[in-house]
Formats: sequence, C-alpha cells, structure tokens
Amino acid sequence: MKVAIVRTVITREKLMAGEFTPDKEEIIKYEEVDEEEYFKPLVQYLYPKIKKLIEGEKGNVDRV
Repeated sequence: MKVAIVRTVITREKLMAGEFTPDKEEIIKYEEVDEEEYFKPLVQYLYPKIKKLIEGEKGNVDRV
C-alpha cells in the first residue's frame, strides 16, 4: 500500500479556538508500507473500545 508522509501546519490560534483545519499541507514523500503493519496499531487501539460500545448497546437492548 502506498502512503503519503504529509507535513501539516495549524496555527496556535485555530487550535485554541478548537478548529483543526490545516493552514498548510505539504507532501514530504511517498512510501510503500505493509497494510498489516500500517493498520495494526489503529486496530489495537480501537477494537477494545468498539467491542465495549457494542456490548454495552446489546446490554441496553436486553433491558428494554
């Protein structure tokens, strides 16, 4: 899978106002990466949270 390494600049004023749209984006380079290696940290972080959310919803349905 080909990914882009991007440098993003957001002004401090925008961050303090809670706005996260970039002022400037610059593609540094492109890299070929293994999909498993790329997505594994994201899955390890999100899976337990999503699983807990789904189990919580199932619990709420059973109580009704």
